[in-house]
Amino acid sequence: MLGLRENPPHTLRAFVQSSCLSLEEHEVTQRILRMADAQNVKAVIVGGAVRDWLLGLPVTDIDISVEGDGIEFARALVAAHGGKLIAHEKFQTATWHVDGLDIDVTTARTETYDYPAVLPRVRSSTQIADLSRRDFTINALALQVGEHWLGRDALLDPHGGLADLERGTLRAFHAQSFVDDPTRIFRAARYAARFGFALEPDTREWLRRGLPYLRDLSGERVKYDMELIFAEREPEKALAYLAGWDVFRSFNIPIPEMAQLAERFERVRQALPAEVSAAQAGWGAFMYHAGQLAASRWLGLIPFEVNTRDALLDIGPISTLSAALFSADVKPSARHRLLENFGAAGLALAWLFEKQPAKRESLWRELREWRAIHPRATGDDLRALGLPPGPSYAKILRRLQDAWLDGEIQNDEDERRLLALSAEL
Repeated sequence: MLGLRENPPHTLRAFVQSSCLSLEEHEVTQRILRMADAQNVKAVIVGGAVRDWLLGLPVTDIDISVEGDGIEFARALVAAHGGKLIAHEKFQTATWHVDGLDIDVTTARTETYDYPAVLPRVRSSTQIADLSRRDFTINALALQVGEHWLGRDALLDPHGGLADLERGTLRAFHAQSFVDDPTRIFRAARYAARFGFALEPDTREWLRRGLPYLRDLSGERVKYDMELIFAEREPEKALAYLAGWDVFRSFNIPIPEMAQLAERFERVRQALPAEVSAAQAGWGAFMYHAGQLAASRWLGLIPFEVNTRDALLDIGPISTLSAALFSADVKPSARHRLLENFGAAGLALAWLFEKQPAKRESLWRELREWRAIHPRATGDDLRALGLPPGPSYAKILRRLQDAWLDGEIQNDEDERRLLALSAEL
């Protein structure tokens, strides 16, 4: 379990000068505090940045909350320092893209949920009220921004988040927390796994109450939170929590044994092929050899991008191909024919998760070698030999390709001889 770094001073200067920040984050934070002073705006650095700083971890994102109009504050930052702004008027938020960083700037707000699992209605509010709408107390920590706070205790902690960090406790705010927003269940698993924190007993019971509402989430929201888990250093730990809490059973989707998932994610860490992303590998880990029922339910729930969907559709039939078809006594050309119509991403996923060595080797050779082998001859060459155009062209060219794959020909001269013989036949 992670613990607080020793005696952290809770001043803004300590945060800005911390080694937890990159040089770019240090500079951007300075710009933000100067802008807050210039506009006389009550702004805070909030959430994960403060939590990770207190834990002595690298700060990976800086979120700013502003009392008033967060989007206008973000526009002022862009006007003064450049970058690109993407505003989300409905949620009173904006993202400032600058110096390779994405800085989220939000209006301090409260949220109202009309129904379980729906996106909330928001309205402007105070910083204290804004902290109360968050998922867990460890994320309801904020540092007040401005020159005035550089040397003073700037920490806002109205809900005991600092004490929960010290105890290693993950605590939600109220009994409706996971009913209002069931995606918090995914976040609970992610934080518990990442930090080694334990759920506070009431929070565990509240989480259980939220399980029936998971089915009310859109597939896009499930996809987003699952892929955040796949991006973790050890996704299998968070997935084990979800499985233990019956999350996948709530979706009525069978999953592989956790030991098998752990083995698959270890393979991803060791060698992720360039053809697939970490997110695609995560879904592939769930769906390779999972059977038609599991695959069809995932594909029915999650709105995958076309290339990911195609790869996941490919690994079903690849996984069912018998290992005997890929033994060393089977010619490379025959093995290539079994695999040639599958996409590169599907082959890469199958190579990651296939256990049979001979089949795995064939997948890799198809991906890296066989599908790049083609005869030098073309249809023009066949026409020059006096062969009339027709189906025989494809047959002859395929015969030449097989000969290259199987080592029957080694150079262009060998191919010309074989081509001449094929033309005579």
